[in-house]
Amino acid sequence: MSDQLDRDAAGALIVGFNGTTAPDELRRAVAAGLGAVILFTRNVKDAEQVAALTAALRAERSDLVIAIDHEGGEFSHLAPANPWPLASPRSLGELDDVDLTRSSARDAAATLASLGIDLMLAPSVDVNSNPANPVISTRSFGTSAELVSRHGVAFVEGVREAGIAACPKHFPGHGDVAVDSHLALPRVERSIEQVTAVELAPFRATINAGADVIMSAHIVFSAYDDQPATLSRRILHGLLREELGFYGVITTDALEMQAITATHAIEDATVASIRAGADLAMIAIGDADPRALTGRLVDAVGNGSLDASRLADAAGRVRSLAESLAGRARRRGYDGAPIREVAARIVTGQEFPALGGSPYVVDLAQGLHPAWNPYFSGLPEIFARVARDSDGVVLRGEDADALSAAQAAAIGRPLIVSVQDAVRTPWMRAALDLLLHSHEGEVFVLCSGIPEDRAIVPATVPTAVTYGRNLVVLEAAASALTRRP
Repeated sequence: MSDQLDRDAAGALIVGFNGTTAPDELRRAVAAGLGAVILFTRNVKDAEQVAALTAALRAERSDLVIAIDHEGGEFSHLAPANPWPLASPRSLGELDDVDLTRSSARDAAATLASLGIDLMLAPSVDVNSNPANPVISTRSFGTSAELVSRHGVAFVEGVREAGIAACPKHFPGHGDVAVDSHLALPRVERSIEQVTAVELAPFRATINAGADVIMSAHIVFSAYDDQPATLSRRILHGLLREELGFYGVITTDALEMQAITATHAIEDATVASIRAGADLAMIAIGDADPRALTGRLVDAVGNGSLDASRLADAAGRVRSLAESLAGRARRRGYDGAPIREVAARIVTGQEFPALGGSPYVVDLAQGLHPAWNPYFSGLPEIFARVARDSDGVVLRGEDADALSAAQAAAIGRPLIVSVQDAVRTPWMRAALDLLLHSHEGEVFVLCSGIPEDRAIVPATVPTAVTYGRNLVVLEAAASALTRRP
């Protein structure tokens, strides 16, 4: 096979890796034409290290695309390198100030640009229409197509103003599912008319706003195909390319997710996704083998299961993106003004009782998940930063003994209970009920996930919402709650 075919095969891959320096094998892959790399928490130590890492990768080849998931809220792979974490999309949607959304995205993207990162795998423009959705939550701007479209456009505009690329996701839409695609294959049983009106509307809007990249979802949309969107030519080529008119780069979501690997080997899914119309097949695991994956794509051309022209088209789109990015002016400087404004507006817009400096905090939180990487241990840590005499516990699952211990520890103190997406979490609702009914004294409930949780809090119990677990917002809430009566 030709050297060009080898470079095209490498150019259609985006891979993850382990460590905070570039491994030799990855360097060789970049030099050989690798399309892109994706960074995760495991690759981040501090800002200086990230900048050195991206510079070392680009020293191998200047037109490499370097990406990172950066959606906001609890979702932050850059925490050690970024003192002003991006607001959760849901908080931006609830405040419904598109200028604030645009400035938040612009300044967050400027941080990425300053570190040598040029593809921001955000925003999530999924319409979170199903409160039981186990994976989108506050990653979405909200529950209506119109609101998500409006803020998705502002976000894309802000990222482009910073000189890097945005990536609306997860096409055709991950909002109306009750199954987590990291664990199994979701299905959406909606008509084409329903999908067009809800799921597709934000993608159409962000494409028109100049989105450079779109990420596919590992979801079966039965009205279109019996294959997950990532592997469906009807969806990637027919719907996204031909019907919506998107001619930028299509990247898959991570192909190692169980929605795909339950029925496909990663190597086979790599070929199938490119054949379906993707331009970048994402293998995000730390031990991804770009050389073997490149070889698998070359072999697919050789055995006729993948057209060389389709592979060349995919790699060509990635190179065109890299060329475009190289010519953009990068915005520098980020002082955290947008997230401070978000925090101030969320806190001043609600009532927070003065509970004093020694509350007991029970943080009922979702379990750790590959889709988000909490950059703090939980609410007790946040409260301890502003009130040294506070105490508390984080519970990420049903634990009767730990709950009993928390009840005992809270005796004689104001009790703050935080819930995160309790409406879809039975153990959490039961724990909240027990704590509220057993505690004698002041009680406050902080809804740190989707605001739909307010509906399960008794009307007699004071409550407030943060629309996500952003560090700056939570610190502002903690400061308000721990002030002196």
